[in-house]
Amino acid sequence: MKIKVCGITREEDIVKLLELNVDFIGFNLLKESKRKVDVDWALDMTKKYQIKDKSVFLVDCEEPDFQSLKNVTSHNLQIYNFREIPNVSNMLFIPINATFLKHLEKSHLRLNENHRYLVDNMEGALGGTGEKFDWNNLHKLDLSEVMIAGGIGAEDIDFLQDLNVWGIDVNSKFENAPGQKNHNLLESLRNINE
Repeated sequence: MKIKVCGITREEDIVKLLELNVDFIGFNLLKESKRKVDVDWALDMTKKYQIKDKSVFLVDCEEPDFQSLKNVTSHNLQIYNFREIPNVSNMLFIPINATFLKHLEKSHLRLNENHRYLVDNMEGALGGTGEKFDWNNLHKLDLSEVMIAGGIGAEDIDFLQDLNVWGIDVNSKFENAPGQKNHNLLESLRNINE
C-alpha cells in the first residue's frame, strides 16, 4: 500500500518523511488551503532533497501554478477543478468526491499506467475536508488502483490495508496544527509495507 503524506509546509517534516520512507510527499498549491505553499519553495525542497519521484503537487486547473507545472514531466500532479481530464503526462492522481465511488468499476477507470483515482470527502472544500466519508461499501469495490483520503488516522491503516487499496493519503490526523506534522504520530507509518 502506497503512503502519501500531504499538506507539507515545513522542511523538518520532509526530513522526517524521508526517514520514514513514505512513497509520496504532497505540496498543496490550492489557494484556499490552510496548507498552501509557494510553488517555488516546493520546487526548491524537491530539488534539495532529490524527491522529484516522491513529490506530488496539488494544483487547480484554473490557477497559474498548474500552467507552470503541467509540462514539468518529472513531477507528479494531483489535479483539481477540471471539467475534463487534462492531457498531461505527469498526472498521477485524479481526485474525485466520495459520492462517485459507485462508479469506480474497472470498466469506468480511464487511466494510463501512471494515473490513479484519489477518493476524498470534498463536500464544501476543494482538496478535502479532513473528514471521513462513508466507508461501509468499500469492501465491495476493486480499490487496487485507488488512493483513499479524508480523515485517515493511524487507527484506520490496518482496515484500509486489508481492503487492498492502492494507497492512502494522510494529512490532518497527523498534525498538531495545519501544516505542522506531529512526528510521533508519523511514526505509525514507519513499517507499513515491510
